[in-house]
Amino acid sequence: MRKLYCTAILSLLLFGYSYGQQAPVYSQYILNEFLINPAVAGIDGMTSITISGRKQWLGLSYTPETYSASISTRILKSPLSVNEGKIRKSTKGRVGIGAAFVSDKYGAINRTSVQFTYAYHLFIQNYQLSFGLRILGTQLNIDPDLISFRDEDPLLESMLGESSFIPDAGFGLNFSTQNLHIGLSVNELLESRINFGDAILDNAQLRYVRNYTFHGYYRTPLRQNRDWTFEPSWIIRGNEKAHFSGDLTARFVYKKEYWIGTSIRTSGELILFAGLKWNRALLGYSFDYGFNQLSYNSYGSHEIMIAFKLGDSIRRYRWLERY
Repeated sequence: MRKLYCTAILSLLLFGYSYGQQAPVYSQYILNEFLINPAVAGIDGMTSITISGRKQWLGLSYTPETYSASISTRILKSPLSVNEGKIRKSTKGRVGIGAAFVSDKYGAINRTSVQFTYAYHLFIQNYQLSFGLRILGTQLNIDPDLISFRDEDPLLESMLGESSFIPDAGFGLNFSTQNLHIGLSVNELLESRINFGDAILDNAQLRYVRNYTFHGYYRTPLRQNRDWTFEPSWIIRGNEKAHFSGDLTARFVYKKEYWIGTSIRTSGELILFAGLKWNRALLGYSFDYGFNQLSYNSYGSHEIMIAFKLGDSIRRYRWLERY
C-alpha cells in the first residue's frame, strides 16, 4: 500500500497540473509544425531552423516554461551517386530528416528530451503524402529544492534529485497541397514506463499516456485584396484517457511578410499573435490570456519563436515538379 501511495503522489506531481501538457503546448504551432508532427520534416524542400521560448502565467513562481531548438531539411536530388563502384541515379528527394531539443519545466519537474526524425514523402498527382517516424530520449527529474513533504517519507524523499531516462517514439502522417495541410501524429507511442530508483520498481505503474494530435490549415487569398491571405487552422490534442483540448485559429498574412491572428483554446484562453518575415528569418510573438484565476493573478502567457528558412526560393514547392 505504501508503494502504491508513493506512485499516486508521483503521478500527481508529474501529470496532475494539466492533462494536455504531458507534451508541451505551443500557441504558434503553425510556424513549426515539425515539433508536433514528424511527417513534416523537409516537407517544403527547405532547411528550417527554429528556436522558441514559452513562459506561462508570467508573474507567478514556478509556472511552466518550455524552450526548444529544432532543425529539419529535405535530402534533395543530386545528379549521380556511387554505390559499390557503380554510378547510379540518386534519391529523388523523398527523404526528410530532422532533430530537436526540448526543455520543459513545470514546478519541481524538469524534462529534457532529444529527438531524431525520419520522414518519407510520396507524390500523388499534385498532392504530397508524408510519413514520419520520431525516436526520442527524455530525462526527467524532480528538483529537491522545490518540493518538500509535510510528513517524512524516506521512500519518496529518496526519489528527489534522481533522474529517469525514458526512451519512446512517435509517428506522423501528413497530406498536403500548395495551400492545404492536414496531419495526424501519435506521441508517446510506446507508453514508456517511468522509474525513479529501484524502491518502487515492482509495483509502480507510472507511465506516459499515448496521445494524439490532429492539425491542419488552409490558405486562400482574400477576394477584396489579393495582397492579403486568410489562413484558418486548427489543432486538437487528445489521449486514450479521453482528455481533449484544442485551438481554433484565424491568421491574416500581408504580402507573405507580415501576419496577425487570434486563437481560441478550449481551456478558456484567448490568444493574440503577430509576426513578420525579414529576408530568410521569421519572428513571431503570441500572448495567451485565460479567463480563470491563474490568469487574473498573472500577466498571461508569452511565447517567442524565431525561424530561419534556408535554400533557394524555388525549392519551397519544387516537390510539385516531382524533383
